Amino acid sequence: MNKVFENFKQYILPFGLNDADFDQLVQYCEIVHFQKGEVVMEAGVKQNCIYFINQGIIKNYVNKIDGGISIYGFRIENMLFTGYALYNYKNEYRAKLNIKCLEDCELISIPLQALKFMEEHSKVAHMVGRFLAEAHALELVDYIVDIDTKSLVDRYDDLEKMFPNIHQRVPQHMIASYLGITPVHLSNVKKSRKNAGV
Repeated sequence: MNKVFENFKQYILPFGLNDADFDQLVQYCEIVHFQKGEVVMEAGVKQNCIYFINQGIIKNYVNKIDGGISIYGFRIENMLFTGYALYNYKNEYRAKLNIKCLEDCELISIPLQALKFMEEHSKVAHMVGRFLAEAHALELVDYIVDIDTKSLVDRYDDLEKMFPNIHQRVPQHMIASYLGITPVHLSNVKKSRKNAGV
């Protein structure tokens, strides 16, 4: 097996797939590369695959009616991502979010036909899609609820725990957008954390 699929294999096998299942799955997959700043998925555009990140970091976001953007999350190495369309069969698999690379990225493209093939040929493959749907739905619910139930400092700490070194990889204005604050406010939070020795 190509070594570029090794991390993906370690990620997916705990869902109950065996080596034979995985070998069939990767026959449908493709290694793709995107440069920093490239859009991987665009909201409203038909989506026919999900992605696993071998290298790089991406953001998912929406364009606001006032011309700005709202960032809903990031993804780094050894994570899957999608535009959330694969769970909405009434919308012809059109992505709900935009996905853009914040670094040069190496991704594994997992097409829809690969997931359907696995569902037809494996008793447990459906668990992967179910897990993704539940995990992404919970992530969005947590994002919304945390805004009203957690302090800004706690949300800042949660982001750092989930994405180590994110401040070295992502522009500060994007982190501020994710937290729902201004870059100046974010700078003040960081200064207060530093002064407190955290």
